Amino acid sequence: LDGSSIIDANFSVGSIFGIWPGKGVLGRTGREQVASAVTLYGPRTTLCIALPAASTSLGKDAVLEVTLTKEQSIWEVSREKIEIKASGKVFAPGNLRASNDNEQYNALIRYWISERYTLRYTGGMVPDVYHIFAKSKGVFTNVSSEKAKAKLRLLYEVAPMGLIVECAGGHTVHEAKDASVLDEKIDDLDKRLGVCFGSIDEVAKYKQFMFGK
Repeated sequence: LDGSSIIDANFSVGSIFGIWPGKGVLGRTGREQVASAVTLYGPRTTLCIALPAASTSLGKDAVLEVTLTKEQSIWEVSREKIEIKASGKVFAPGNLRASNDNEQYNALIRYWISERYTLRYTGGMVPDVYHIFAKSKGVFTNVSSEKAKAKLRLLYEVAPMGLIVECAGGHTVHEAKDASVLDEKIDDLDKRLGVCFGSIDEVAKYKQFMFGK
């Protein structure tokens, strides 16, 4: 269950699933997943499913959404295709305390505010990233610093969510290097890292501030 820290406030929470072929995940990457999914438990119960091109007969990546209906007894397709637009002025800045001693992150947040981006942030990874899927645009960040360490786990959270983002046409990047989170090796089951997910242009803006690119 993702979002346990906000469940007492009755905020939306969810579950994240990653599916790898064969046995074992150590030494592998998120790009080897054959599918991933995220469930959001809110006013509606929805399930967003990502299928890489190799897992379908379509010859391309696919992301769809199903919703639990009919007194929570039947899953019905609610969105046949989820695509993330190239840009979108909506931001969800996770681990904000890191901006106190991470100058680049602080500058990026001030940029979003000065450019009048819309803030959509609950403190839960699932609802915040799912908002990007719902609106087809936006950016989610969870950046660390010396005093505010990374919290998101590569295996259980980052890789499955990253697959959905990329299959929907968005980009992902490791907080500290210009590389997709799907190429990060799982060398520890509890490996944690910071990330940026979202619209291509918004992730590019993140790289500009964080990496000087």
